[in-house]
This record gives sequence, C-alpha cells and structure tokens, in this order.
Amino acid sequence: MHIDYHDLIWAIINFVVLLAILYKFLYGPLLKMMENRQNEIKNNISQAEEIRNEAETLRVQLTAELDKARKEAQEIIANATKIGEETKNSIITEAKNSAVKMTEKAQEEIQREKEQALADIRNEVASLAILAAGKVLGKAMTGEEHKKLVDKYIQEVGGIQ
Repeated sequence: MHIDYHDLIWAIINFVVLLAILYKFLYGPLLKMMENRQNEIKNNISQAEEIRNEAETLRVQLTAELDKARKEAQEIIANATKIGEETKNSIITEAKNSAVKMTEKAQEEIQREKEQALADIRNEVASLAILAAGKVLGKAMTGEEHKKLVDKYIQEVGGIQ
C-alpha cells in the first residue's frame, strides 16, 4: 500500500478549508441561532412565570372579594330577616293594641248605651208611676209637680242600683 503524500496534503488542506468555511458560515450562525433560541425560551419562561404570578395574585384577590361579597350577602339577608321579624312583631303589636282599643271602645259604647237605656227606662217607669199615682189619687198633676216627682223618683231609683 502506497500512500500518496501529495493527495494526502491536498485532502488535509481541503478538509481544513472546509472546516474553516463551515465554521465561518455554519457554526457561527448556528451558535447564534441557538443562543437566540435559548434567550427566547428564557424570556418566554420568565414571562410565563410573571403571568402565573399575576394570575395567582388575581386569584387571591378575587377569592377575597368573593368571600367579602358572600359575607355582605349574608349580612344583608340577616338584616332583612331581622327587619322582617321586627316589622312582623310591630304589626302584630299594633294589631293587638288596636283590637284592645276597639274592644275597650265597644265596651264603653255598650256601657253608655246601657246607662242611657236604664235612664230612659227609669224616666218611663217614673212617668208611668206618677200617672198611676195621679189616677190613684184622683187628681191631675201640674207639669211642675210632675217634673219634681219624676226627678225625686229617678234619684231614688238611681240610688238603689
């Protein structure tokens, strides 16, 4: 086997030139492209991390606001229930008071009418008694005598009760 040094030198020179050309035109841009891609990935990861942190912060805020809204809703419901109970109790109390007043007023009216009826009956009985007494006595009474006798009888009957 014979080695041709001349072809060997040319092969080495061609290889070195090819390596220089590849290094200049392929390796540099390839490294630059890989570095750019690496930086882009790092930026995307940091942006994603920032967005995740913002989303977490927003989630915490929204959860707090939701809890606050729930508490406010419960307070509103509790207040409405309390006001409803107070209103119901107030209406019931007013109705009972009104019923008591109406009952008292009706009893007073009944008492007044009873007293008026008794007074009318006394007057009528006194008039009849005086007429009967006048007939028994056989004399007619004057209006003045009649009135005095009726008043006297009413006072006596009124005192008997």
